[in-house]
Amino acid sequence: MTKSISISRLACSLSLAGAFLLGTAGPAMAQPPFGTAWPTEIPPAKPQPAAAAAMQGVWKITTPTSVLKPVSGTVPFTAEGRKAYDDNKKLKAQRKFDDYDITTSRCSTPGVPRLMLMPMRFHLLNQQNVVTIDFEWNRAIRQIDLRGIVKEKGLVPNQVGVTSGSWDGDTLVAITTDGSDRTLIDDLVPRTADTKVTERFRLIDENTLEDRITIEDATYFTQPWEAVLTFKRQPTELFAEDVCLDRLDAQRAGKKKTS
Repeated sequence: MTKSISISRLACSLSLAGAFLLGTAGPAMAQPPFGTAWPTEIPPAKPQPAAAAAMQGVWKITTPTSVLKPVSGTVPFTAEGRKAYDDNKKLKAQRKFDDYDITTSRCSTPGVPRLMLMPMRFHLLNQQNVVTIDFEWNRAIRQIDLRGIVKEKGLVPNQVGVTSGSWDGDTLVAITTDGSDRTLIDDLVPRTADTKVTERFRLIDENTLEDRITIEDATYFTQPWEAVLTFKRQPTELFAEDVCLDRLDAQRAGKKKTS
C-alpha cells in the first residue's frame, strides 16, 4: 500500500513538472515595454536603416536646460494652460514643489519630454525592435516600441507614458501618449493625460543627435508647438549607481545644518 502511494505521488510530481516545462518552453520573448500588456502575437522583425545602429551609444544633452523653448515665439497657452503655468510659477516661488513637481520633491521619474532635458548621460540601445533609453539619472528607463503592436490602455497613465515608434528614412519617429498629468513638459509647463508628444530623432553628424519635439494638447495649448534638443556623443562606459533620493536627503540635511 505504501509503495503504491509513493508511485502515485511520483507520477503526480512528474506530471506537474512536465506541465511546467511545457508552459515555459519555447523561444525566448523580450519583455514588453514597461506599463504595457503582453502582446498576443509578436510581429516579425522589421528591416531597419543604418541609422538604427549608428544612433546607438552614450549621449548627453549639448546645452543643459530646465526649460523647453519653442522653436519660434512662446508657448501657445490656452487660458486654462496659462492659469496652470502661472500657478506652478507661484508654487515654485514658495518652494511648494510637492504641490506641482513630484520629480523635484520625491525624485519621481519625469515624463516625456522632460526626461530628455536631464543633464546626465543616457545610453541608447536598439534590440529586438525595441529602442531602450537607459538614463544615468536615477537609472530611469524609457522604451520606444518599433514592433507595431497594438497595446491595451493601462488602468492609469504611467510616468513616461507609452511610446510607439517607426522609421521615416533615417529618422526615428516616436509618439508618446497616456502620460501622467502629474508630470510636466519641463520644470513648469503643465500637461494633461491627453498630451501627445511626437519626437523625431536623427543624426546631424556622427557625434550629434537631434530630437525635434512636437507637443499637442488642446486643453492647455491653442496649437501644436515645436522644440529642438541636441545631444553629443560620449565615450561608451557603464553608468554607476545613481540614487536621486540620496541626493535629496543630503540636500535637506545640508539645509538643516545651515539653518
